[in-house]
Amino acid sequence: MTHPLREGRGTEPFSRIPPELGARLRAQVPSLVEEALEDLRRRSREHSAPLGPADAERLRRALAAGVHGFLDRVEVGGPSPVLADALASEFRALGAAEARHGRTLECLHTGMRAAAAVAWRRLAAADALTREHMGVVGEAIFVFQEEVSGAAAEGHARVRGAGADALHRRRVRLLEALLAETGTEYDARAVSALAGAARWRAPGRVAVALLLQDGPAGRTAALPPDVLADLDRAEPCALVPDPEGPGRLRSLERSLRGADAVLGPSVPLDRVPVSLARARDLAELVRTGLVSGGGVLRWSDHLPALLLTRDPALVGEMARTRLAPLAGLRAPQRERMADTLLAWLESGLNANEAADRLRIHPQTVRYRMRRLEELFGERLRDPAERFELELVLRARGLLGPLAEGGG
Repeated sequence: MTHPLREGRGTEPFSRIPPELGARLRAQVPSLVEEALEDLRRRSREHSAPLGPADAERLRRALAAGVHGFLDRVEVGGPSPVLADALASEFRALGAAEARHGRTLECLHTGMRAAAAVAWRRLAAADALTREHMGVVGEAIFVFQEEVSGAAAEGHARVRGAGADALHRRRVRLLEALLAETGTEYDARAVSALAGAARWRAPGRVAVALLLQDGPAGRTAALPPDVLADLDRAEPCALVPDPEGPGRLRSLERSLRGADAVLGPSVPLDRVPVSLARARDLAELVRTGLVSGGGVLRWSDHLPALLLTRDPALVGEMARTRLAPLAGLRAPQRERMADTLLAWLESGLNANEAADRLRIHPQTVRYRMRRLEELFGERLRDPAERFELELVLRARGLLGPLAEGGG
């Protein structure tokens, strides 16, 4: 049955609680809060984290505000914009204060639950309410806890978000300072100051990772906290500490959530621009299709391709002189003979292995090699000459047909 003073006030739980309950419990607020605090002290001792005097006083004030706010709601019989706004502001401020001191809301939430449990026990022991009213009080306590917890969480998140934004800006400034290619001397003292402000522990070695995929996967990357990153810059990148550490590459791939990236060489902090330049070289090869992308590619795994594509004109001139014996062949035949010679060199001069690489009969390889020996003569028996031939033939595979003929 609805209390006579609350008839017509709707089904909101506070409208169905006897109004005198607020006045009856008001005098008990101090002892109720102390009992809830003692429960918190006991729990904290069990977890080897005793509640200090300052923490106890802070929680005492928060619990008292919460209990008085609950009783105010009981006495007015439901939602009151003035009371609700005042209490919400108070708990938003409490949540913000916890965030500013680097604390979570766990202690505050636990304290509110403890105060609710104490109030419930006292009401039950005093036989102050009917069973029906006890159920309504339980519902009201649950609603109230949700409201104040939400307000505290809002204040906490607002401060944490502002702090996270500020920290991100400091980390971006540090990253830009390390990436800077100004030609000025590396300033260890300035970098140390920036690293301290960014809460970044400077490692011995780092590598620059450039993202090749400007899409959702890269933008939502959840990178490890020790990785400096700026995914919103024109050239999205990250600075990876200890890049050669165990499992680091796999961790980076998981963090990037499927985005393709290239990882420059491992360098000391004062050489970060070098790692950036090397990563750009590899990124360009991936973009032009000379190196197949997919996942995180390490610069050190593609050194031959980087070397051979560094100066195409120089490699082309080398091919023109070293492959001159093939100049007199028709284009299709020249391609077949070049492919066979490269497979033979890569197979350690073994015709059978070369045939496997080319997927042709070994006898075909032997026939072509006899023809190549006629064309190149003693050069195929000279290790230095063979090295240079393999070099230009590999470049031909990367750069396409080179100027192999004379003229």
